[in-house]
Amino acid sequence: MSTSGTRLQVVFGDLRHAIDDVIGKHQVTIEELFAAIGWIQQVAAAGELQPAGILFVKSVLKATEGATYAHPEKDGAGYWEMEGPAYLPGAPLLESPAVLPMRPDEPGDPLIVSGTVRSTSGEPLPGAILDIWQIDANCVYSGLTTEDFGGLDIPNDSTGIPKYNLRARIIADSDGHYEFRSIMPGAETLGIDKDGSPLAALTKALALPGMRPLHIHAIVSADGVHPLTTQIYFDGDPLLSGTIEGPIPQSAVKRTELHDDPADYQARGLSVPYRTLTYDYVLRPAT
Repeated sequence: MSTSGTRLQVVFGDLRHAIDDVIGKHQVTIEELFAAIGWIQQVAAAGELQPAGILFVKSVLKATEGATYAHPEKDGAGYWEMEGPAYLPGAPLLESPAVLPMRPDEPGDPLIVSGTVRSTSGEPLPGAILDIWQIDANCVYSGLTTEDFGGLDIPNDSTGIPKYNLRARIIADSDGHYEFRSIMPGAETLGIDKDGSPLAALTKALALPGMRPLHIHAIVSADGVHPLTTQIYFDGDPLLSGTIEGPIPQSAVKRTELHDDPADYQARGLSVPYRTLTYDYVLRPAT
């Protein structure tokens, strides 16, 4: 009587079948196969094996941590996105509408994000908590150093920046509605664009920039539903066209509206024009 085999045997078997399909479909040659093996050897020699994991780490996490939000197309659930290394627990707890903690002279264009937290059945989720964090306009995450990004060589000198700058936990109101004011985020480098780097050479050949699209992180939670880790992206951002960690669904990309009437932005307590963005977070029932 045969057995299913060890997990190694099962996973390797499926991986081999998948690779066989690709080889057959594209008629990969022996020369191309050994060129790929040679590239892996170069990556190892350059000490880039761990950073190279960024090519597939999102897929792995999506199948494990993000499994509760698989196939969002079937019920309109929110798009799951990996948390990443820039999250810090313990951000200030604020009632909606809120202003994210920021410096008096915080650089960047003001941005107001609002919407509703609801379940896939359409019911609003009163009192939902939105744990929000983002990079600043100068491309620095507060409360972190370069060492906090593990194997990625991401420069991040947050000296002089308050620990929870542009970070907050926001409580939605009794209708599940939320609103917070922040600034347009800067771009986040992945730290793999070094000259002579085999990983950088591959991403260049694939036309994948070593930068992440502009985004705002969130972990959204409420009673009776699965917490959702996700990100908002911005329409018109050229970095959306190719992302190293995999494609971004259109549902996560939102357009901002510019408000440049002085009477409008002054009524908001601002001295410059601002942008608004609407985004609903849709969570799946825990049952």
